[in-house]
This record gives sequence, C-alpha cells and structure tokens, in this order.
Amino acid sequence: MLEVTDFGTNPGNLKLFFHSPIATMKTEVSKPLVMVIHGCSQSAEMVAHESGWNKLADEYGFYVLYPQQNIFNNVTTCFNWFSKNDVSKDMGEVLSMRQMISYTVKNYSIDTTRIFIYGLSAGAVMSVSMMADYPELFNAGASLAGGPFMSATNVLEAMMMMKQPTIKTPEELGVLVRNQNKDYQKNYPRLILIHGEKDIVVNYKNTNELIKQWTNVMNLDTISSTRIDSFNFHSEIKRYSWIDDQNKEAIIFYSFKTLGHALPVDLGIDKYQGGETGLFAIDKNFYSTYYIAKDFGLIKE
Repeated sequence: MLEVTDFGTNPGNLKLFFHSPIATMKTEVSKPLVMVIHGCSQSAEMVAHESGWNKLADEYGFYVLYPQQNIFNNVTTCFNWFSKNDVSKDMGEVLSMRQMISYTVKNYSIDTTRIFIYGLSAGAVMSVSMMADYPELFNAGASLAGGPFMSATNVLEAMMMMKQPTIKTPEELGVLVRNQNKDYQKNYPRLILIHGEKDIVVNYKNTNELIKQWTNVMNLDTISSTRIDSFNFHSEIKRYSWIDDQNKEAIIFYSFKTLGHALPVDLGIDKYQGGETGLFAIDKNFYSTYYIAKDFGLIKE
C-alpha cells in the first residue's frame, strides 16, 4: 500500500493509505472504490491484512482507501465516533475522509456510482457517520460490530452505549441522520451489517438500534422482509434483509450466534475463503469480506 500525504487540508489529522488493483488491469476503465476504516488498536495495514480487501481488489478490479487514525488524536487509535466535532458533516475526521475520496476521484478513474465504505467497531460507526453526512456519495456501506450514528457525544456516553445502549424510537434515531442534510430527498446508501450475539465489547443491541435508524431514513418497516436461519448451511448465521419499494435488498444483516467482538474470516485457498486471523479476527468458516463485496455488487457470481 502507498501512503498519500497531500489529499487535502486534513482537519482530522488522519493518515491515508491507498491500494491500486494489479497493474495488468486496464487503467483507463473506471473502477469502483472501497474505503476501509479500521477499529481500535488497529492500523490500516492490520485491517488490510486481516480483512483481505486488497486480494479481492486485485481479483475483481477496484481501488481501496485506508484512513488511519493518528495516535495524537486518540491513544488507542480509535476513530472519534463519539465526538460531534469529528462526525458532524464537514468537520474533523469525516471531512478528512471526504477529502480522501475527492482526491482519489480527481486523480484516478473512479466509477462514482460505485463508491463503498466499510468499517470495524469504531470504524463501523465512522462508516455510518460518513453515510449519514454524505449520503449522495455512497452506493452502500458496511458496519461490523458497530452502532447508530450520533449514539454518543462524549467518552462517557460512548462507554455506556457500548455496554448497554439507550433504546430509542426509529424516529428519534432517524432525525439524527436527517439533521446532517435537512434538504436531502434522495435515497440513502444500502447498508450491510455483521454482529455477534456474544460481543462483550460492543453490545449486540447497538446493531438493532442501527437497523431502527436506517430503516427510518429509508422509510422501511423495522421488521425484516426475509430471514434465512442457516445461511449457506452455517448453523450459527442468520441472514435478514429489508426489501425496498424497488424490490431490492436495502439492508442486510448477518447475525452470528457465537461470534464475539471480531471480524469473521475463513482461512483457506478456496474461492470463498480468505482473510487472516489476528487480535480482532477469528476463523468462523465465513469469509465476511467476500460476502460483503458480493452484497456491494463488486462480485458478480
């Protein structure tokens, strides 16, 4: 991966790393772009290695951006998802990330209808923050072990929310998103979710709150449209989806019965296997990055 230092004014004081698909691919063809946001105690290199995004980018032909937190912003390298100054539109860390995407679109041939975002834990909430602040920018996003936008506004609230979120109505949650773009009338980005019921770091209920928030801004029922109890014969994985008025899956949720606070991967060399185990990555015989990329529409098989 290459580090990019001149992507903008960078008010959030972040670093940027960039992966281009293998050089043999035609550079003149516009390609999709995925922004991948790491979790606490991680780095861009670590999340790239464990998630396997670069491998998929080389195989299927898309660019990947990796924002990296600065230790001077947060000693645990968490993105500051609980700070209004970093998640409000055109401020702090989200503005830095917006500048990263603008830089890439300006300097590379990007299919602007196929820009995606993905985040783990603190990065998951930041990915939702980006979708809330710049909904016109993204086709879809993914939140792994995250929670709703603006669910906390300081460190104490963040710690409480992670352990036991405040239960709010869909309308209370939805207005937090709508307030960022009060005149916005178009569709919000599609959302893919992964969370484990055994997560003791970020309570599973936080994803339920995010579902309420996102179904509200998408004008969908909070009750899922479909449910698969053993997705792809994985007895511990349930797959829920919410279908929009165009008969498309607007929200997808992979719920894991025994997963803790970790990225699920599937070690091996078969087509549907990938990722690497690590501090927050565990082999669950499910290559989550592959299935998210497929739900994004980056894999057409």
